Order: sequence, then C-alpha cells, then structure tokens
Amino acid sequence: MSSHPRMRLVECGDQLIIKGSYKLNAQMDGFHPVDEAYDLIITFPNNFPKDLPIVIEEGGALPRSPDYHTYKDGSLCLGSDIKLKSVLSNAPDIPSFIKNILDPFLYSVTYKIKYDKFPNGELAHGEAGLIDDYELIFEVNGKVSVLRVLTALGKRKRDSNKITCPCDCGYRLGKCDYRFKLNQWRKLARRRWFKSHLSKSFSPIEKTKKKKAKPS
Repeated sequence: MSSHPRMRLVECGDQLIIKGSYKLNAQMDGFHPVDEAYDLIITFPNNFPKDLPIVIEEGGALPRSPDYHTYKDGSLCLGSDIKLKSVLSNAPDIPSFIKNILDPFLYSVTYKIKYDKFPNGELAHGEAGLIDDYELIFEVNGKVSVLRVLTALGKRKRDSNKITCPCDCGYRLGKCDYRFKLNQWRKLARRRWFKSHLSKSFSPIEKTKKKKAKPS
C-alpha cells in the first residue's frame, strides 16, 4: 500500500481485495520506459500463494483480447499456473507477486499496445502456449512428455514410477534419474490439483488403432 498509495484495501476476510489506481513506472534493458496507470482489482485468496491471485483491469486500458492476454471480463492471464506457482514458491508474499509477476505482465502488455511488440516474445494461446511453457519448465519435448509429467505429478511416487519416463529415455520413470526432478514440482500443489489441471487444460492424445488387413 505504501508503494501504491492510490490503491485501497476493500476487503480483508476470507480473501484480501485491493482496488484502485495502480501506477506502473518500469523499464526493461534495451526497451522503452513505460509510465501508465491502471484501474485494478486484485483478489488474494485466503490460502495464497497455494491458490493464485486474480487481477481484473476494469478501466478498459487493456484490450479484452487473447492477443493481449486479457479475458472479456477484464481478468488478466498472468501466465501458466505452474510457472506462477514456481515463482511464488521462491518468494511467497504479496510484494514479490507484484514485482515478479504483475509488473512484468503490465509492462509487457503495455509495450505491445504502444510499440506492437512484446519485449520478451510471446507464447501461443491456449493449449499450445501451455505446452511450449511446460516444455521449458519441465525440460522435456512435446505434448506427450508434458502430459506424462503432469500424470506423474498427479500420482503417488510408487505409482508414477511405473509410467514411461517423460524424458523419452525409453525406461520407466522409476529407472531414470528424471524422477528426482519431479520432487521440486510436487511441492507446488497436491496431487489432486495436478490431476485437475491436466484434465481441464489439455485435450487427450488420440490413439490411432491399426486396422487389420482383410483377407484377400
């Protein structure tokens, strides 16, 4: 609140809601500075940072379009859930959310509006963007490998060790050192969250059935 005096606390109970004029004065190396204000509503759930904040831009300064990562209701698509959880796991407090997530998002989208360019590039929308992002986070290649990681994270260790390793080594996960990497992501959420995220965010891989040749 001291950093943004035009924001005010409007609710502090089951959730924390901050609302008002949010001032952004930022610059990235090699890019133009941005000096703008936005009418924001920021809702922090009671079990933040396990549950992610919701930010709504209600002044119409940001186009309601996937091209600007803003939904029709004004809520902001700040990044993939696992990326946001990873950032917050290192610094689980509100100032860090502002500094490491919200400000970079606002700078990037505002830069796109002004100069028709995202300073750090842009991921694709929807599932394709998630796959690109999770390939980098999980250090794997392809949708199948991403789904295997999420499937493993949604299972107990002894069960996940039986699936094919996401690293494409050809072995079971339990036979590959990649299983140790999963521990860092298991800390981000419960198994049921990863199961839900997998089912809600990704379409299943279609398996093609081999047709038997008809006798001549």
